[in-house]
Amino acid sequence: MIRFKQFTLNLVIFVNILLAFLLIFEEKVQLPIPFQVTGRMHPMILHFPIVLLFAGIVMYWLKSRKSFQNQAVYEITQYVFCLYALGSALTAIVGFFLYKEGSYTGDEIFFHKWIGVAVSLMAMLILMLTEKSSPLIVYGILGINAVCVSLTGHLGSEITHGKGFLTEPIRKQREARISQIENPDSAIVFRDVIQPILNEKCLNCHNAKRAKGDFVIDTYENVIMGGENPPSIVAGKAKESLVFKYLSLPLDDSLHMPPNGKLQLEADEIKLIGWWINAGANAMEKYAMLPKVDSIHSLMVLRFQPKKGLDLEDISFADQSTIKELNNPYRTVQQIAATKPYIAVFLGTKKDLSSKDLTELHPIRDQVTSIDLGNSNVHDNDLEDLTKFKHLQKLHLQNIPIGDDGIRHLKKLRYLESLNLSGTNISSKTIDEISSWKNLRKLYVYNTAVSMESIQTLKTAQPDLEVYNTQFDLTDSLYTVQLTTPISKIDSSIFVHHATVTIKQSRGNVKYYFTLDGTTPTSQSKPYTEPFQVNQSAELKVIALKEGWMDSKVATFLLMKRGVTLQGITMETKADTKLSAKKDSVLIDGKQGSLNREDKAYLAFFNQDLHAVFQLPRPITISQFTISFLEDPEQGVLAPEFVEVWGGASMSTLIKLGKKDIVPASGKRPTSKGLIVVQFPGKGVKFIRLKVKNPGRLPSGYTFQKSTKASIFIDEVAIN
Repeated sequence: MIRFKQFTLNLVIFVNILLAFLLIFEEKVQLPIPFQVTGRMHPMILHFPIVLLFAGIVMYWLKSRKSFQNQAVYEITQYVFCLYALGSALTAIVGFFLYKEGSYTGDEIFFHKWIGVAVSLMAMLILMLTEKSSPLIVYGILGINAVCVSLTGHLGSEITHGKGFLTEPIRKQREARISQIENPDSAIVFRDVIQPILNEKCLNCHNAKRAKGDFVIDTYENVIMGGENPPSIVAGKAKESLVFKYLSLPLDDSLHMPPNGKLQLEADEIKLIGWWINAGANAMEKYAMLPKVDSIHSLMVLRFQPKKGLDLEDISFADQSTIKELNNPYRTVQQIAATKPYIAVFLGTKKDLSSKDLTELHPIRDQVTSIDLGNSNVHDNDLEDLTKFKHLQKLHLQNIPIGDDGIRHLKKLRYLESLNLSGTNISSKTIDEISSWKNLRKLYVYNTAVSMESIQTLKTAQPDLEVYNTQFDLTDSLYTVQLTTPISKIDSSIFVHHATVTIKQSRGNVKYYFTLDGTTPTSQSKPYTEPFQVNQSAELKVIALKEGWMDSKVATFLLMKRGVTLQGITMETKADTKLSAKKDSVLIDGKQGSLNREDKAYLAFFNQDLHAVFQLPRPITISQFTISFLEDPEQGVLAPEFVEVWGGASMSTLIKLGKKDIVPASGKRPTSKGLIVVQFPGKGVKFIRLKVKNPGRLPSGYTFQKSTKASIFIDEVAIN
C-alpha cells in the first residue's frame, strides 16, 4: 500500500506540474491531432473522480467510527483517495487539451477551467494530508473540494447543454402559465405572447452572457433599448424596427434572424410581433384594451384556446441522443419545436424502403406526429405498420404504389389531420372510407382516379374538410414560382478519407445538378441520381430545375480533406488579438467557422497578409493546399487577392510550388464562406510557407466607418 501510494503521489505531482506549465505558456501551446483526440475523452473520464470523491468522504467517515477501525477499511480509504487524486489530475489535463481546441468560449469556460485546476490541486493535497493532519482539517478540505467539484460540474453542464440547464424544468414550469390562459382578453401581450416567442427562438444568442450585436432580450426594457444598431423597436412602426426587419428578411439573407440553421419563427409569430409593435409596443397592455384586428384575433384565440386533441395527451420529450442516432443520409428525424415533444420524419424518395426503416423509429413513435414517405416504394401492406404511430397528424403518401386496400388501415389514426394521397392508385372507394374520419382537415387527391362526384359528396358530408384535387397549370408562362434551395446532408464537411453527399429531393419532377469546382451548375452539369462520395477538397454547388418553374438559388457547400498531420505551425504575421482565436491550432482543428465574423474559429488579419510556416513530421510529397475563408464585404472582410504556397526540405531551400489568383466579385453580395484550392505538381517537402494576400482596399458600393480596415478571416487549412 505504501509503495502504491508513493507512486501515485509522484505521478499526481508530475501531472499537476505539467498542467501548471501548460497553463503558464497557454498562448504558445499547439496541440497535435492525437492530443486533440485525447482532449475529447474529458467528458468520459470526469465522472470517475466525482464518484471517488464522495466515496472517499464516506470511507473516511467510516474509518473514524470505532466499529469500522480495522486495516482493511484504512487501506480501502487510501486506495480511493489515491485513485481520486490521479483521476482529478488526468481529468484536468485532458480538459485543458479540449479547451485548447477553441470550441468553447465565455465566462463559464474560464471559471470551469480554473476551478477544475483547483480541484486537482486539492485532490493532491488530500492525498498528502489524510494520514498526517487532524480529521477536522481533512473534513474541511474534503468539504471545499466537494463544493468545487459540484460547481465545476454545474458550469460544465451549462457549457455543453446551454445556460440555465439545471433550472430549465423550473423555468418551463413558470413559463407554462401561458397555456393556462384560456381567454386571450386576459393576456398581457408582451408578457404572454411576445416574450415567450423571443425566449424560444432568440434568447439563446441574445442573453446577458452571449449578447450578439450587444442586443439582449431577457426583459422588456432590454428589448426596447436595442443593441449596437438602434432602433430595435420603433413604437407604432414595425417596418422601421430592426427586430421586425431582420425577422422578415429571406432565410438566405446574411442579416436574417435567427440565422439559417437555427430554430426559425413561424409566419404567424412574426405577424404577432409586427402587430404588437404597430399597436404601440407597450409592456403591460392587455389584449382586451387593444383594437381587434381580424387576422390577429384568430391567432390570439388559437394561441390561448383550451387544450384539445393531441395537446391533451401526456407525451414526454424524446431523448435528443436517440433523435440524433436515428438520423442518417436517407432518413431525417427532427423535433418540430423546442416547447413541444412532436417529431417529424422524412423518408421520402427512398426506393429501397423496408419495414426496418419504420420499426427503428419505435423508440420515438409516441412523439412522431408527421411522416413523409412520398415517392418511395411503400405498398398497401406496409401501411399497417403506420398504425403503431398513434399520434400521427400529418402523413405524406404521394406518388407511391398504394390503393384502396391500404388506406383502410389508416382509420386507426384518430389524430390524423392532413393526408396526401396525390399520384396514388386510389379510387372513389377511398373517399367512401374517409367520409367517416371526423378529425381529418386536409386531403390531397390530385392525379388520382377519384371522381368529382365523390369529392363533392365528401365535402357535403364534411364541410370543414379541405379537399385539393387540382394542380397548378405549370404550362402557364405567368406561373413563375421559384423552386426551393436544395438541401444536402453531408456526413462530414471536413473529412479524412471521403465525404458522402445526399441531396434531399423534392416531390414531383424536380431535377438536381451539381459541380465540384465552384462553378455555377446548369442543366449541362452532372445530374444527381443517388448519394455520392467526394474524396478531395471541393466547393460543391447544387441547383434544382423543373420545367415551368424558376430555377432554385444555388446552394454552396465547402468540403475539405484534412490531409497530412502537421508537427507545428509558426505564424510569421500575428493575427488580431481581439477578434481572432487565441490559438494558431484553430487552423487545423477540423472545425469550420460560421458566417459570424466574431466566431472564434477564425484568425483575422487587418491591413496585413497572412504568412505562416507549417512543419511536417517528415518529408512528404504534397500536391494541393486548401484554405477556407469568410467573406463579409459590408464589414470589410474580403476574399484574399491571391494564395501562394512555397515548400522545401529546409527553410533555406523553399521554392514556389503554386499560386492561385482570386478574381474579386463585383456588386454587393451577402456574407458567405469560400474555399481556395492551390494545386501544383507533386513535391516532397518538410517545410511549407503559406502567403495569403490581403486585398488592402475596401470594395466600392458599400458605406464603411472610418475605422474599417480591409481584412481576411481564415479558419481552416488542409495539405494533401
